[in-house]
Amino acid sequence: MENNSQIVYHYTDLNALISILGKNCITLRATNCLYLNDSKEIIEGIESIKRVDNTNINDSAFRSYYLTSFSQQPDCLSMWGMYAANGSGCAIGLDLDIISKSYGSFIRCTYGKEAIDNQLRNFLNLIRNGVISSFPTNGGSVTFKKNSGKDLEVMITNQYIATCLGSKNENYRFEDEIRCFIGNHDNKKEVHFKVKNGIVVPYLNVEIPKEALKCIVIGPTNKSELTMQSITHMLLINEYDWHHVNLKTSKVPYRG
Repeated sequence: MENNSQIVYHYTDLNALISILGKNCITLRATNCLYLNDSKEIIEGIESIKRVDNTNINDSAFRSYYLTSFSQQPDCLSMWGMYAANGSGCAIGLDLDIISKSYGSFIRCTYGKEAIDNQLRNFLNLIRNGVISSFPTNGGSVTFKKNSGKDLEVMITNQYIATCLGSKNENYRFEDEIRCFIGNHDNKKEVHFKVKNGIVVPYLNVEIPKEALKCIVIGPTNKSELTMQSITHMLLINEYDWHHVNLKTSKVPYRG
């Protein structure tokens, strides 16, 4: 049967590529959602909830959520410059169905106040009318009988969470982002730490089956032929099914 799963792309540098494509599995870092690149992460969603539903939420409520960012764009100039060593890195193409099972949930980001507010308003109306439950693990929707009582409260809370984790400033629209996220409320996963921009940032390691790897796009400023050879060699040594990994170079005309 043909696999029609979506491929999503994680832009990174080559040092990170080596760490990610391990011999036993693919290992991605899920960063605590309070320490992401956009200074208004979470706040965009909190402000929308206040506008739409007159409810106040503190960003500390999201301290236990960790996420990894992917793009639906395989060859984006802005992404090369911001996240892949100014074009000398790569974009790792992964099967969304497989990786989302390792995290538990994923969400497609919404950009701009109007779009965020409209989406939240629509979902809350559907939830309160008993049409759907929000926050499913597969990125879709589930039909239910009339929601009431505790179930209704839980579903509304889950929609608040989804809104905060998936809302972004309009200026980041070019990222076309999908986020896989995981909760660590009971502290079952070991939290690691790294220093980024002078800040200690918590993160989790998320292990993913090797068959999730579908594609690697080499950045536009890289010495592509030699890099392609060396990456193929690494995949062979680390026992990936490299014959089924589409290794290609960026088509963006960019010198860095």
